[in-house]
Amino acid sequence: MPQRIWLSEHKTLVFGAAAATLVIAGGALALGRRLPYPSDPQLAHTCMRLRRVNAWLYAFALSAFATGGVFAFALPWFGAGT
Repeated sequence: MPQRIWLSEHKTLVFGAAAATLVIAGGALALGRRLPYPSDPQLAHTCMRLRRVNAWLYAFALSAFATGGVFAFALPWFGAGT
């Protein structure tokens, strides 16, 4: 897979783009929290449930980003794996 070489050489660009995307997604989630729920009770319940699911998925994405950052930047800096 020659793409792995490009990704490893440009990991700062890849992580920067991922960070920008996560910031935009976090802003969209924060904006969505201030929006009103639908007036239909069933739709309001579904909307509340999906907002919770979105929050959990966002937290998972942040933890995956942090884990990837540790393996891509912190561990090589400490000389792990040499």
